[in-house]
Amino acid sequence: MRNRSGQWIHPPASPATYNLKRLALQQFFEWASQRGYFPDPLPTQAIRPARLPARLPRDLDRLLLQRVLQRAQSHSLRYAALIRLLLECGLRARELLDLTVQDFRISPEGSLLEVRCGKRSKPRAVAVGDPLSELLQQYLSQERGPCAPTDPLFVSQSRCPAYRGRPLTYDGLRHIALKLTEPEPGHQTPHQFRHSFATLLLDRGVAPEPIQHLLGHTTAAMTMRYTQRANLRAAIARSRAILDQGLI
Repeated sequence: MRNRSGQWIHPPASPATYNLKRLALQQFFEWASQRGYFPDPLPTQAIRPARLPARLPRDLDRLLLQRVLQRAQSHSLRYAALIRLLLECGLRARELLDLTVQDFRISPEGSLLEVRCGKRSKPRAVAVGDPLSELLQQYLSQERGPCAPTDPLFVSQSRCPAYRGRPLTYDGLRHIALKLTEPEPGHQTPHQFRHSFATLLLDRGVAPEPIQHLLGHTTAAMTMRYTQRANLRAAIARSRAILDQGLI
């Protein structure tokens, strides 16, 4: 809406917000149509989604990751396990919150993490390194307390009795991530640890195809975004080394 001078009273929504509102309306009309409340064709069929600007994944700097891991380790085994699972297993926030105790499996061949509630209900298995495996075992024996195999791997430790002991929520996970990254510049989110997992593997020479399976991506194009990011970082590092010696 604009006023008489042509200025926006309510600025237009961003493309991402526009698509979210469109999706909400689409799901509502589909629900109404299935129950006979609204005839076809649905009014949302003529509304096209907004085109999102192309953006490279925002990963975290290595030095920042080292400082965050040190803070998490000094705080508690729970904080350290949460952050390292995000970083070393490339989990989405929802996948981490849906983990149960039995999803962490120890075997002579190596520890595994069963991600049963992946995006679009696509389960997958992720390798767990020995240091993280030992950390999870310490967390379960020392901090998690008695629990059944089907209990959540992480529960809330809120001071409010109504929430304490219940499954950890996204707000709780985001609060932990903000608490550990608060002294750093910028606004970090739990999902950026997943981005860092992919770019760090690419920096170590891992091919995009295995990373696609580890991340649970449906298409290779989604993983190739991280390749662009890794190539950009490598190009910056090479150019900096040349510029430090003098271009001419």
